[in-house]
Amino acid sequence: MNNEARYYGIEDAARYTGLSRSYIAKLTSRRRIPFIKAGRRALYDKVLLDRWLARRQVLPRDWRT
Repeated sequence: MNNEARYYGIEDAARYTGLSRSYIAKLTSRRRIPFIKAGRRALYDKVLLDRWLARRQVLPRDWRT
């Protein structure tokens, strides 16, 4: 069984993505990053963070798919 958490708080989400806590908070307030609202707390789903990061990948111009 995998003991890794699926849902992260803001600190763990920042650490996981490599972004600052304040930037994660800004993205959250602008609804530019997927999150789950649990009362006053925002939780970040690891699977959705992975998808969100993948969609923002920038490939070289000469890369052919």
